[in-house]
Amino acid sequence: MFKKIAVASIILAASSSVAFAGAAPYVGAALGVNTLTSSSGTNYRGVPVDVFGGYGATINTNLYLGGEVFVTPFTGTVSKSDNTLRTTYAYGASILPGIMFSDHTLGYVRAGIVRSHFTSIGQNRNGGQLGVGMQTSVAQNLDLRTEYVYTAYSKVSPSKSPKSDAFKLGLIYKFE
Repeated sequence: MFKKIAVASIILAASSSVAFAGAAPYVGAALGVNTLTSSSGTNYRGVPVDVFGGYGATINTNLYLGGEVFVTPFTGTVSKSDNTLRTTYAYGASILPGIMFSDHTLGYVRAGIVRSHFTSIGQNRNGGQLGVGMQTSVAQNLDLRTEYVYTAYSKVSPSKSPKSDAFKLGLIYKFE
């Protein structure tokens, strides 16, 4: 199912240049702080590094729509009290609807799916993501992004359904 959604997102992004004027592809990277918790409390803190690419467009004067695929190739460990919640890598796709506050500043909502590898169980689990963010131009073709993303995963053990809170700061290059 994840592959179908990712393929559909890529097709949507590739075909949206016909539908939206001023559409632009972009690439970027982000560094964050991530806390994974379960019903027993905080179990793991990490520093994820994300690499992403997407396609976005202003639909009219102030509405924005984008699609994004991302990979988290590694997560540095800050602390852990339960190794079952440690994630080492992840990948996913998101839709980013938003509002242009000015010609250079965008506020957006992130809705997506993620597949993360949990180290101690040696398995991948799917999760749903919701988040909010803001992006602003700092130079021509270069944007700064900050966001908060909440992720709820499927069970990693009979008693643990982890949830994640991540705060990220990223840099984006737009191909305009």
